Amino acid sequence: IGIISSLTGILYTLFAGKGKLSCYLFGIVNTVLYGYISYRQRYYGEVMLNWGYYFPMQFVGLYFWGKHTGLADGEVIKRRLTWHGRALAFGWSAAGWLVYGGVLAWLGGNRPFTDSFTTVFSVTAMVLTVRRCVEQWMVWIAVNTVSIFLWLAVFLEAQQDIATLLMWCVFLANGFIMLYKWQKGVKAA
Repeated sequence: IGIISSLTGILYTLFAGKGKLSCYLFGIVNTVLYGYISYRQRYYGEVMLNWGYYFPMQFVGLYFWGKHTGLADGEVIKRRLTWHGRALAFGWSAAGWLVYGGVLAWLGGNRPFTDSFTTVFSVTAMVLTVRRCVEQWMVWIAVNTVSIFLWLAVFLEAQQDIATLLMWCVFLANGFIMLYKWQKGVKAA
């Protein structure tokens, strides 16, 4: 399950980075499987994020990206947030992180504030993804970095889920590459 989840997650990010609508098909499989893996580790924020948010957002992404795909190259048309939009996205995310961390601690979750960070900022990143904003990659880089520490702890404690840890490492590398490519694409447009 971990290997299939990791492979479909990597394919999702690669195709999303290329602006291809087909990314969401891989995202559907990944969200179901990764939610299950997270459930086993009691990362309840990750479970709620994947099953309650990412899964339906795959269909929202299919719809909105389908409406904004370039005819010539088949890639989604990329855009950039204003400074005001960036400040709002970060402010709401930071506030949500603290509140949700308290909720996860109350539920008895494992590493509640780390789990909350990855969950809340992933919600922001997914909204930016569906809206086709280059800033999504900045947020994904932060989420991927924190997720590496989250899953490294699981690996070091129980020698489990190495595929998931490696998936997050690939996501981080991909985030930097795609940030560069999307910024270049927005400038060219």
